[in-house]
Amino acid sequence: MQRDSPDLPPSARRVIVGVNGSSSSVVVADDRNLPSTRLPNGIVLQELWQQRSIPAEPNDRPEPDWTLGPAAPVEGAVVRILTVPAGHGDESAKPDLHTDPSLHVITMLSGELNIVLEDGEVMLGFGDSIVLRGSMHDLRNLKQRPATFVYTSFPLDKGGLKHH
Repeated sequence: MQRDSPDLPPSARRVIVGVNGSSSSVVVADDRNLPSTRLPNGIVLQELWQQRSIPAEPNDRPEPDWTLGPAAPVEGAVVRILTVPAGHGDESAKPDLHTDPSLHVITMLSGELNIVLEDGEVMLGFGDSIVLRGSMHDLRNLKQRPATFVYTSFPLDKGGLKHH
């Protein structure tokens, strides 16, 4: 896990709100020291939140070393910011289709991202969202600037998922 590498994008600000002793809402954390890593394929992952179990408890805190990495959790949930480098993926190359037993929600913050599916593809731009329910997919950024998105993942019931 890399936390302060100069080639990582600036860390996002994370504000965590909790409840104080008099049951009032209050900021309990406000910083930019998010766990971050660059994956072997160049994608930068910043961990905003992870939750070992659902439903969450009011005083739950993130555990930075629990899930940081490309795999979706098999329990609980994660919220991440991912940045896909410019020119990531060759349009003429065979897609690296993959899946896992998770529901992924992607919402674009900047740039454009092509989501390649088994039958077709979808281009997402700023503000667009896609919901992948255990679906085979590949992420490609064919543009000349990075693509950044918020990624939320929850485990799915494994019954009925199609795997290749």
